[in-house]
Amino acid sequence: MAYKIAVASSDGSNVNLQFGKFETLRIYQVRESDGSFSFLEERKIKPLSKSLAEIYLAGCTCGQGFAERISDTVEDCLYFLVSQIGNRQQRLLKANNVNCIEAPYPIDKAVKKLNLYFINYKKYEARCS
Repeated sequence: MAYKIAVASSDGSNVNLQFGKFETLRIYQVRESDGSFSFLEERKIKPLSKSLAEIYLAGCTCGQGFAERISDTVEDCLYFLVSQIGNRQQRLLKANNVNCIEAPYPIDKAVKKLNLYFINYKKYEARCS
């Protein structure tokens, strides 16, 4: 099985952007069997509506509106990796069905750790059901 992840990266090598500090996200496909991954595309975050633009100009870029736009952008991704995220933003994303994980590592290392977590979580779910 393969699954998609979104990564906040400025250089394509590291998970090095914190939540709210990016305009595009890199999308990868990960093969569960061996943890290999490949770059699929880069996605722009959907633009703000006029009402949200006013909020943005007031200095709030990481509120519910931003979380909803992220959710729309990564809706087909199982996980979203960032270098750093606050508790409030984490809750907002979770409420929008986005599994955001702090992983301030090189992308290859982050994907290996994530895939191990994913495999173990599936085993845990199987035991509990």
